[in-house]
Amino acid sequence: MKNSVFKTEAARDRFRAYYKQVLDRFPFGQQYVDTSYGRTFMLTAGRESDPPIILLHGSCSNSAFWFPEIMALSAEYRVCAVDIVGEAGNSKEYRPDLDSDDFAVWMAEVLQALGYEKAVVIGNSLGGWVALKFAAAYPERVSRLILIASAGLAEVRPQFIDGLAQNRQANGTVPIDTAITGELGIPKEVLDFMNLIIESYDPIQHLPVYEDERLKRLDMPVLFIDGENDIIIDADESARRLERLVPSVEVHLLEKCGHVVLDSIEYIVPFLKNSENPR
Repeated sequence: MKNSVFKTEAARDRFRAYYKQVLDRFPFGQQYVDTSYGRTFMLTAGRESDPPIILLHGSCSNSAFWFPEIMALSAEYRVCAVDIVGEAGNSKEYRPDLDSDDFAVWMAEVLQALGYEKAVVIGNSLGGWVALKFAAAYPERVSRLILIASAGLAEVRPQFIDGLAQNRQANGTVPIDTAITGELGIPKEVLDFMNLIIESYDPIQHLPVYEDERLKRLDMPVLFIDGENDIIIDADESARRLERLVPSVEVHLLEKCGHVVLDSIEYIVPFLKNSENPR
């Protein structure tokens, strides 16, 4: 029997009602596609005839958090911000097996449902982990890969895990605060939304790190962006592995920046322009 990632049906319904209010204020399309892993929700923007970009959000997040990137990219690309299955969004609430190729197959089915032979794939944190799994399994379907503070390249820092344990509340949740976001001045309503997500569902506790042989399959241009002060994942180790194993990679480690990268679009747009015909 499959288990929902939401703690209760009431928590799911409360979260999704609030999520709907957020999305209804956005100037984007809303679309579902069917996959063997369940219905998959996404936000869409841009002309359907333009080159496609797939956005994959981080843990304790969803496609609403891509708002600035969708606005910036949709002038020249068809942007599809996908709610990852088994996460706190509108897609099916059952999480695929992390140790299998399920997430890669799910992504392939999403592209097939959208009618895309290949696309640019951009992943943030957990979304980067999913993007890596897909790109390594189906490299011919990824024209360019962009990873923002991506999981899967280095282990989560032990001190971060220790900090979670120390800050865990009686109900099992760990509030999002500046220890994770950094001193970014994130609006209170955004933090409140993030904490509602935390209260509503059970996030992934551990993501496997990909072995060298899998990363060597990444033959497309790759962009990696992370903050030098990322307290969750070792950005230096992630960058070193990519530079050693991937033939075409561009790395940006940002000063005075942590795991949450707010200005990634400044690096994404030039990268896309400079690698327009990668294969």
